Amino acid sequence: MKLTSRRHSRYFSETVNGLFLVNVPLKAFISSLFGTLVYLTGNQPKILEFVAILLLVDLGMGLLTALKHKTLSSDFLVTVLYKAGLYLFVLIGSNQFIQMCPYFSFVGEVFKILIASAEIISIMENADLLGFKHAKKIINLINCEVEKKLSKF
Repeated sequence: MKLTSRRHSRYFSETVNGLFLVNVPLKAFISSLFGTLVYLTGNQPKILEFVAILLLVDLGMGLLTALKHKTLSSDFLVTVLYKAGLYLFVLIGSNQFIQMCPYFSFVGEVFKILIASAEIISIMENADLLGFKHAKKIINLINCEVEKKLSKF
């Protein structure tokens, strides 16, 4: 079954409508999950919000790119979920490592820089595929800045 078929669209809309019926438990679940993630990442909600915003922008740009080039598949959403899980795992793992070895606090900073730059580069690559003229220049500038930051450590 293709992602863009009518049957799938109807199933998707029924699922979304079903979620609105369980709105209160869903909000409670999401807020408790977010609270747990904030606690596990060292009470840094701004970093989680920043990563979440970058992931959502990357998802939107990726969808636009896939629609423009007619390459939309179900693997796309799996990849986005995999990236989100991997980023959260890295943020939580680096924070737990810092709590065990506080002398290596720079490890968390390195991972935050790498995650943010990877997402911004992904957004710029999608922008380049959509026709944004200066995306490659921005990618090169980000890569230079990341190299400078990493060379300081």
